[in-house]
Amino acid sequence: MSLHIFPTPATAIPDTAHDARGAALDAAGNHWIERFMRFGYVVRGVIYLVIGLIALRLAFGIHGAAMSQTGAIVTIGHQPFGLILLVSVCVGLAGYSLWSAICALLDPFHEGHAPGGLATRAGFASSAIGYAGLLVITVRFIMGSHPHATTSYAWIAKLLAKPYGAWLIGIAGVATIAGALLGEIVSGIRGKFREDLDLERRSQSEHRWAMRMGRIGIVTRGVVFAIIGIYLVAAAFHANPHHQTGTDGALLGLARQPFGLALLAGAGIGLIIFGVFSIMCARWMRMHIGSRPRALHSSSV
Repeated sequence: MSLHIFPTPATAIPDTAHDARGAALDAAGNHWIERFMRFGYVVRGVIYLVIGLIALRLAFGIHGAAMSQTGAIVTIGHQPFGLILLVSVCVGLAGYSLWSAICALLDPFHEGHAPGGLATRAGFASSAIGYAGLLVITVRFIMGSHPHATTSYAWIAKLLAKPYGAWLIGIAGVATIAGALLGEIVSGIRGKFREDLDLERRSQSEHRWAMRMGRIGIVTRGVVFAIIGIYLVAAAFHANPHHQTGTDGALLGLARQPFGLALLAGAGIGLIIFGVFSIMCARWMRMHIGSRPRALHSSSV
């Protein structure tokens, strides 16, 4: 008796992958999952709003927590009903991280595999990882472990001790600067983020406020990110792990410049506006998973 082994058609594997992607997109398009991910924009907005308030208070001489996402988590946790607030933050961080991962892996908006599309999806992946890490920090804080402010120094020192570690930090800094300039500042000035928002059904007044807040908030965050990138490049160039990095380092760097307190106050106001804009994105953001390709998506929104 002879056994005939029929080879799998060449199209079977791509079809299977396409079916799996379609099933995953259908699941992500569930009404409750969409609400879960939209809540992520609310929590992200609250975090930036708190960072902006901390920066604004410091500009007026009132010291508080670190001007970073971790500092915002600590500030939220110290409020009345802090535990309930932190649990809500965890839900939102999980939702936003999930949405970013879907955009990176499943490509619901058909960014494709061209260099620009891959760069956009890499930005989504970075966002997913970053907010998942912040979720872990928040869970640990709820369980009694206080977040450390020296985290950025620690990982830079570890990288600098590795072969080619300085090169990796420098590349990360250059990529951060490029992403801030193209994905945040240029997008904000030109209003490209408009294509990510479902404003057709909104009033003219709401449309105007969305564009104004988006421009100011996104450009402000882009400037902060660009400074972070510059500090990373400086840390790599000087092989110095004690260069201040992160949002806190960038804002403190602004404060040391001529008219620094005015610059810090302006940055704080801009981040507050970005926070409000992000909260409103829970209402405005397009999340029609798999429905149609978009012309552009900026990872800044």
